[in-house]
Amino acid sequence: MYLIVGANGFLGNYLIQSILELTDEKIIAASTKVPENTDRVEWMECNILQDEQFCALVDKVKDVKNLKVIFLAAFHHPDKVAENPEYAWNVNVTTLSKCVNKLSFASRLFYASTDSVYGNSIEHYHFKEEDVLSPVNIYGKNKAAAEAIIRYSGFNVVRYPFLIAPSLVKGKEHFYDHIVNSLKAGKEVEMFCDSYRSSLNFKTAAELMIKLCELPSKVPGILNVCGDDDLSKYDIGLMIADKFGFDKKLVKPIYMNDNTGEIFKSARALSTLMDNTKVKKILRLDTIKFELY
Repeated sequence: MYLIVGANGFLGNYLIQSILELTDEKIIAASTKVPENTDRVEWMECNILQDEQFCALVDKVKDVKNLKVIFLAAFHHPDKVAENPEYAWNVNVTTLSKCVNKLSFASRLFYASTDSVYGNSIEHYHFKEEDVLSPVNIYGKNKAAAEAIIRYSGFNVVRYPFLIAPSLVKGKEHFYDHIVNSLKAGKEVEMFCDSYRSSLNFKTAAELMIKLCELPSKVPGILNVCGDDDLSKYDIGLMIADKFGFDKKLVKPIYMNDNTGEIFKSARALSTLMDNTKVKKILRLDTIKFELY
């Protein structure tokens, strides 16, 4: 059985889809907002800040053999984290520690982290899992602290890059959908051309996570799960325009170095490229390519 904590977000919905497609397992999906149950997916309302709700969730799964947990719940957006540092620390670090302690019986627990823990990639250097962390904002520091908790608990960290794909969350658009809808309407979309990430789509990111969860052997404590290619958001915008036959001239390049606080209030690393050699070796993959679905 799988337990996904924070299941009703963009990645969570793709993980549910992948579990249903790649395994015969049932899923307990925990979230603050819950859809209707389906054949193999049971939703439970759970805000990790509400101890009573989380304890009820733990009681639900504590006797499950071979329980696989994927922990997604977090306070994300770097600007919002900077505006609410005490709340962010409480969610991303303090409460996470309590939750992981209560899930110590799990067979496996994978925590979704971010390339933001690394800091700036200089001259297109691809960060390896063992590299020293140097996050440039509070969000990255939160995630680095959270990773330490996960590792000292004996569980696993997956570091993801920028993820993009159509939203599976009912009534909630992803950046991908905004791009498609804007270009379809003939509107310009501004996208950074000087900032590079080892980007993936949500579908591939989810499939790789589930393949790791299903491995019979022990998995390294920290893994970069990312694509092979160095892509800017501008590159991805052009790919989306090409896929749907939209006018590529509507995708307008802008520069991170020109940001004066109008777009981002907190600091951002210019590029956060990652090396995916380890995960490809473990999963016996020759390539991990960025694709649009």
